[in-house]
Amino acid sequence: MASTVGEEHRKDIVKTLLPIFLGFVAGIISFAVLGTLTKRHPLGIVILVFVIYIHKFLMPKFDVELENKDWGVISFLCFSSWYISWTLLLNA
Repeated sequence: MASTVGEEHRKDIVKTLLPIFLGFVAGIISFAVLGTLTKRHPLGIVILVFVIYIHKFLMPKFDVELENKDWGVISFLCFSSWYISWTLLLNA
């Protein structure tokens, strides 16, 4: 019983920290690709969507099975960290 609780806790941590980390990476990539471009360009959001899609392949590597409800959380965490990191880099 204790090992299954620990395993579930590990899976929940992976479901939380991996999207946050990859969102920051997506923000850095968006800044590196687009720089300080003043006009709106959809490539930044395309990078974000691609990084969210990567979760489909990375989560099974960590023995985490994703349910439909998990995609909303993953997308929100990834978007939030992407937006924060890209905004901070643009205003530096």
